[in-house]
Amino acid sequence: MSGVARRLLVAIGGVIASSVLVFVMLRVLPGDIATTRLGVEATPDALAELRGEYGFDRPLVVQYVDWIRNAASGDLGNSLVTGDAIRSDIVARLDVTLPLVFLSSFIAVALAMWVGRRAAVRRKRLIGAVATTIAQVGIAVPTFVIGVVLITVFAVQLRVLPAGGFPTNGWREPLQALRSIFLPVAALAATQAAVLVRFARSQALDFVASDAFRTARSAGRSVDAALSTARRLVLSPVLGVTALQLSTLLTGAVVVESVFALPGLGSMLVRDIANRDLPKVQSTLLVVVVLVFILRFIVDFINDRLDPRRLS
Repeated sequence: MSGVARRLLVAIGGVIASSVLVFVMLRVLPGDIATTRLGVEATPDALAELRGEYGFDRPLVVQYVDWIRNAASGDLGNSLVTGDAIRSDIVARLDVTLPLVFLSSFIAVALAMWVGRRAAVRRKRLIGAVATTIAQVGIAVPTFVIGVVLITVFAVQLRVLPAGGFPTNGWREPLQALRSIFLPVAALAATQAAVLVRFARSQALDFVASDAFRTARSAGRSVDAALSTARRLVLSPVLGVTALQLSTLLTGAVVVESVFALPGLGSMLVRDIANRDLPKVQSTLLVVVVLVFILRFIVDFINDRLDPRRLS
């Protein structure tokens, strides 16, 4: 079996296992929409009647099979609170969450590659120590703290960027949308880059100590030119760590969207959990799980092209 086929099977199995876990966990958690709507003083008969209307009185296996079969066909059901189609709500929110995740990941990888390689070459100089220290601090500082600092500096004091929100027309107002998403992307990218810098620096240090680097230097090439040949060597593990961080990155997106009041998938999920909108929460989590596995599959595919030894 080829490496691509093997990873595809692993991704499918992971999605199925995650869907079962999400379904079971949401049923185990206390409280449901019947209690939310009728209140804690509602009679057991009234609660049972409302749960029956929602179909929660059916066997759990039947509920799961119906949900996953409909989801596989693209039907994620309707919200119990608003009655709107869940699929359309999720698609609308992805217009904010996906650009946030993609842009922050791209910036984090590019920044980690640039800082990591130079910190490795200048490890015995002040700039190398400063870069390593900043990366360590970035790992320790929570994302929401970085977001608050960025808001204080750029929105409150300098007043050059909005503190939060998103244009009503979305990306049909590209300049306003980019201005609104700039600080959230910076906050998320800073946290992610702090982790990736360590891996980029470690790989670059291995290359600096190798015969290939010494040979390039002895041939008269500059440090930057000699180190540029290690771009693929450094990029592969950085992308691998990025793939492992995707679930954490989406969790960070939830925090960032709350701090900057962005109408993304994370903020919607927090609201739906508070409303005990069970079908919408489980369908949203399923979409998040599928996105994580798709993105990891893409990153692994790119890594396989960078380092064919991974396929063996």
